[in-house]
Amino acid sequence: MAAFFILRKGLSMDKVELLAPAGNYETMIGAFNAGADAVYLGGQGFGARAFADNFTDEEVIKAIRYAHLIGKKIYLTVNTLLKEKEIPAFIDFFAQFAYAGLDGAIIQDLGIFRIIRETFPWVELHVSTQMTITGNAGASLLMELGASRVVPARELSLDEIRQIHDNCKFPDGHSIEIEAFIHGAMCYCYSGACLFSSMVGERSGNRGRCAQPCRLPYRTSKNTECYALSLKDMCMFDRIPELIEAGIDSFKIEGRMKKPEYAAGVTSIYRKLIDNYYEQKSSAKLFEPGKIRIKATSEDKRILASLYLRSETGEGYYFKHNGADMVTLDSPAYNGSDDAVLGDIRNKYLTGEKKLPVFLKCKLMAGKEAELSLCLEKCAEIDENLSITAIGEIVQTAQKRPMSATDIEKQLSKFGNTHFELVDKKIEIDTDNIFIPNKALNELRRNAVCLLEDEICKFRGYSNEYQKKESKSDKSGSLTPKKNEGFLISVLTKAQLEEAVRYSEESENVNAIYIDSRIVLLNDELHLSPKCRNYISLPYITRDENFIDCRKEIKSLLDIAESKDYDGVLVRNLEQLSIIKEYKFKKEIITDYGLYIWNHEALSSYCEILKDLSFAGFNLPLELNHHEAEDLLSCLCEEKTISIDADQKISVGTMIYGRVPMMLTANCIKNTLKGCTGDRGKAINYENDKLIDRTGRILPVTCDCFHCYNIIWNSVPVSLFKKIHKLKSIASKYYVSYRLDFTTEKPEEVRDVLYAYNGLFFAAESDKNKYEKILSANDYTTGHFERSAD
Repeated sequence: MAAFFILRKGLSMDKVELLAPAGNYETMIGAFNAGADAVYLGGQGFGARAFADNFTDEEVIKAIRYAHLIGKKIYLTVNTLLKEKEIPAFIDFFAQFAYAGLDGAIIQDLGIFRIIRETFPWVELHVSTQMTITGNAGASLLMELGASRVVPARELSLDEIRQIHDNCKFPDGHSIEIEAFIHGAMCYCYSGACLFSSMVGERSGNRGRCAQPCRLPYRTSKNTECYALSLKDMCMFDRIPELIEAGIDSFKIEGRMKKPEYAAGVTSIYRKLIDNYYEQKSSAKLFEPGKIRIKATSEDKRILASLYLRSETGEGYYFKHNGADMVTLDSPAYNGSDDAVLGDIRNKYLTGEKKLPVFLKCKLMAGKEAELSLCLEKCAEIDENLSITAIGEIVQTAQKRPMSATDIEKQLSKFGNTHFELVDKKIEIDTDNIFIPNKALNELRRNAVCLLEDEICKFRGYSNEYQKKESKSDKSGSLTPKKNEGFLISVLTKAQLEEAVRYSEESENVNAIYIDSRIVLLNDELHLSPKCRNYISLPYITRDENFIDCRKEIKSLLDIAESKDYDGVLVRNLEQLSIIKEYKFKKEIITDYGLYIWNHEALSSYCEILKDLSFAGFNLPLELNHHEAEDLLSCLCEEKTISIDADQKISVGTMIYGRVPMMLTANCIKNTLKGCTGDRGKAINYENDKLIDRTGRILPVTCDCFHCYNIIWNSVPVSLFKKIHKLKSIASKYYVSYRLDFTTEKPEEVRDVLYAYNGLFFAAESDKNKYEKILSANDYTTGHFERSAD
């Protein structure tokens, strides 16, 4: 069977694509039969739904072939983060699907993005919502790297999506494709930024194993227990025209872990609504955006409500930033399902693969090669007649019993396990005295089927001709770390900054202080430490909304960094990287741990993005254990693996103390449970709140009213004071700096932590117990230092 590669790149989509989930092969068939244009599915590894049935390798290849024959597409989810030692296994895993003609890959990890782009450049690169793209700046950045499609953060409004469509265009004028969710479950946290399940439940969402702690009950000190983090399911059946006219190219249905009846039933309803829109559009004498109205019928709504939806549904974030009415405060439970509805869906759509109608003509002449022609007749799946001719063995003159026309028809009519249905046949025989072995006839039929499949794939725009492009990696080198064992101190408040500066002026062991941007914006004159480097920490989330111009804000912070005594900025998202590139920032750029560098290919991507700028360092992800971190650092420092200038020196930080930001959320705990403060968009200090879980643990919440998002912190800080010898061993080999993050701490707590860690790392061993006693006075966790994020 020939391998096929996609030729159609950058073509505009005439109609919105309906993209359905498929947790297994049966679900895929049902979704296609119900009207899906494409499905997204996962293989046996590297996908964000590790607990779905998922497809075997053979099933993925079979699915790709079948989809292409009936004019559909297959997108493979490889939307998890890749550890350094997993790279060879990933390449082997992905290669078989790439060579089978996979249409696109849905990607979170910039390392995976780079591997596919450089090794399998014919596969379309689709940016997963797990990459947390929150605006046209980030989308443009990924488009420049080679992405053909972006799945923006679900938190974006329709206006923000329209901005991506209008501002992210290829040289030919076509916009980057936008894939957006229209139906299904909603995460409370910005996708890709959630560490809640990983830190509390030891199951990482970034590895496809989320335990959904957001669906559990919580309370504040004055509230009764409720489901404050459980969002209503999205259901956009009454908004189809607005979504299409905003520039969305692909409507995505959530639910790879749900039953086949769910995928087929939901797909069928949205198929009808989408077709209704285009019928009205084509029949209008003069089409005007905003004039078409499509509403789901009461029967449509009844069917959808019977297909594993939560008891309450909403319209997500498309038309509002947040609100208590978006949350299932009383219960996150599902409605369940209706057996009659499920049975009806199964009878309509879960009926097996479609068969394409073919006409067969066979010519058998004694002494000549056998000829078998197959002609695909026009049908719903293809609007042209396509035909091929297969050549077989030389037909013999019968020595004993000649073959009858009935014998020949019997062998040639065996299309049962193919994608074709024989509707008519014609057998031409020049004499009644011929013979050809049944084995030869079977082989002739199989070859003809393969040739016709190949012809159909070519007709649809696929080809088995592939010209490998030259790699953009123009140099390969190893990381030269800065020799700077010491502390990196991150602060969230001015009082914490003052303690950090005081400590740095008394100590030789501080390499840098990361100063939250809010401190910088609210204080014209800050006393910075003259004895270490000072960086402005940019916000966790960057969006351009109607109440704030974040692009302007980031540029003003870059102005401050360049005009005052700052050494650079700590960058926290891809929007900011894009703005920094556009600004041509002259000072140092450090990436935070939320810009995930789990493997050397990811670091190479950041080196590529920041080429010609001063990329000065990165912080190790919070979910790598020390073995995995050493695998990465060893590869970076000892092997010629990354695209980097030979003399470029990069600092590396690893958190040894601090609360982990488990969730970054557009919804607001304070607004949901107490009401909005009315300070949205105002440059004021952070407000604090808290959640209490079922065990009584208190989760601090930082409310950033200026940008209108929350940070939900872990109940206790990571504290690695029991791991000093291992940390020093890593630092001595790779010159890693020790990072201490202060979030909710009071000034005296900052002072105590700095004093104790300084003693443990740099004072006499005999005083170890004194310092450990200070740090063990409060509860703590060692995070992922010794346990893998799986």
